[in-house]
Amino acid sequence: MTIALPNSPAPSEPSTPLLRQFGGVLTPFLGGPEQLINRLGTRFGIRLVMPPMVASTDGRIFVARLVQAKSDRLLMRWPLDGFEPGNPGAPKVSAAATGSVLPLKGLTASYGVKEGQFFSIIHGGRRYLHMFAADGSASVDGTLSALIFPMLRVVVSADDVVEIAQPMIEGHVQPGEELSWQISLARRISLSFSVLEAA
Repeated sequence: MTIALPNSPAPSEPSTPLLRQFGGVLTPFLGGPEQLINRLGTRFGIRLVMPPMVASTDGRIFVARLVQAKSDRLLMRWPLDGFEPGNPGAPKVSAAATGSVLPLKGLTASYGVKEGQFFSIIHGGRRYLHMFAADGSASVDGTLSALIFPMLRVVVSADDVVEIAQPMIEGHVQPGEELSWQISLARRISLSFSVLEAA
């Protein structure tokens, strides 16, 4: 069961988004040209710092959700950092797809996506976070073939929901690290954590 983090209070600034890349560069030891190897699996993560929270209310709930998510996955809003996505409509995947082009339907007529704008896809009950790699505009019937990054990590299906108005990240909390928090004498909880996409 995925554990949903409350939307409030919001994390303090700054947040630290990060990219996990599973390809690499092959560097010949005799000085030949380097070769970039791209592999499926590139995905996002984020490091967050929460404002001090009252231990008996918000702090208690945040700690409970994060501790539970250490045994499962955490679901939370991806920060928009002041970007206003407008009204994208009710976007869905229009046909099964792989690669770096996502066929969309259900967009508001002439809705424009922006390069660097994040969105998430719900496929098989799991969310996958991506960004648009170029500006694009939906047709009058609400369809768009959008260039995206990173490449799709699964074969998405027709009618998979696409979250543009509020993208979400789903993943592991502090993978390989301890989760800890501080409790002040004023009974305020301070914590920071990372969420890294698991798939």
